[in-house]
Amino acid sequence: MASIIPIKGKWRATVRIKQGGKLVFHKSMTHDTKRLAEQWALDVEAKARTETGLAELLAREGSRGVLVRDLIGRYIQYVGKLKPLGATKSAVLNTLAASDLGDNPVTAVTAGVLLDYCNKRREKYGNSAATIAQYFGYLRQVFDLAKPVWGIGVSAAPFDEVRPVLLKLGLIGQGSERDRRLVGDEYARLLKWFENYDATRARELRMAPVFRYAVAMAARRGEIVGILRSDVDRQARTVVVRNRKDPRNKIGNDQVLPLLGEAWGIVEAQLASHDDLRVFPYTEISISTCFQRACEVLGIEDLHFHDLRHEGTSRLFEAGYSIEQVALVTGHKTWNMLRRYTQLRPASLHELPAAANLGGNGGGVAVPEVDAKPRVRRRRWVVKTADGFLVGMDGELGWVDDEASASACVSEAEAQVLGESSGEMFEIVRVLV
Repeated sequence: MASIIPIKGKWRATVRIKQGGKLVFHKSMTHDTKRLAEQWALDVEAKARTETGLAELLAREGSRGVLVRDLIGRYIQYVGKLKPLGATKSAVLNTLAASDLGDNPVTAVTAGVLLDYCNKRREKYGNSAATIAQYFGYLRQVFDLAKPVWGIGVSAAPFDEVRPVLLKLGLIGQGSERDRRLVGDEYARLLKWFENYDATRARELRMAPVFRYAVAMAARRGEIVGILRSDVDRQARTVVVRNRKDPRNKIGNDQVLPLLGEAWGIVEAQLASHDDLRVFPYTEISISTCFQRACEVLGIEDLHFHDLRHEGTSRLFEAGYSIEQVALVTGHKTWNMLRRYTQLRPASLHELPAAANLGGNGGGVAVPEVDAKPRVRRRRWVVKTADGFLVGMDGELGWVDDEASASACVSEAEAQVLGESSGEMFEIVRVLV
């Protein structure tokens, strides 16, 4: 039986639970009215009547004093041993742990607290809806493990409660796809600026070869600066890109790339120009800073270094390479992932050999006969969330409105892994493609 006593104009309710004559649970709570105190005591006693309910109460009490940053630390240590965390996820979790939110007890994380943090990330740091969604999703993954792994009595219910509000306010959502390519004489102007920079001002960084290689190979900054001498195969004219970005498994995702076009000459020149272990012995930050400076000086607006990946991918298609051949260079696993990087220029189609076969056979070019073959449909699985269907995009996860554009998994187990990596509530849908 609970005890209800008045104290300084309020009412304190105390619940004691014994098992086998031993006190196993003790909890007090002060309320403004006697009725609220009695109702709280009844609720606690009702929950404690079942083994599951009592275990939940004990776990919740055991979580008192545990801060969000402590829980994040446990998550990093626990999950990191099972599956190494990627650089992006590690950075986000460390930022969360070091923030004001990290100073909160885990039991104090409510829907309101989460809403305030997401709003702060937008107003103070200017984060996009897609970036905030990443913070929100990674933190939710931490809370998902709290109870089953460490017995800490908190749940992800506040995340489910606030999510519709965040979506409605536009604080979280799908990232917008960029379609920026180099236009006009931008390539020539940038290259000239970088060549002048390398000749007159650069100390270590040689930006011209970095720029040319990024366009030729549709390469990311991290991939460029991570290439080692030992990764280059001179005979095959290939290079190994290690731990290539992937939404499902980056660690150990090493890929062999053919050095197409001028890329091989660039790599050869780099190897002959220094004795460093890396082919491009520079930092990502120095590359970004130099690129941004060049755009500012030249008056080139809304161009990011990563847009060169879009440019390079589109140029490969314009040169006549097939989807499979382009994917071998860019590392994309499916056409759904690859097509967002493809902004073909209409005029470029005139230069392809296939253009000669269009419009009948009046030009004397033989039109090959095509055998009619039945279309084979395969069973696949896609992941559906509240925001839409999941699709992998350049190492990150995004959402699309239709299942046909979603990432198609070859097994239900693979779809389960993809869904869990999103940090969202999801369902697996079987489709035919």
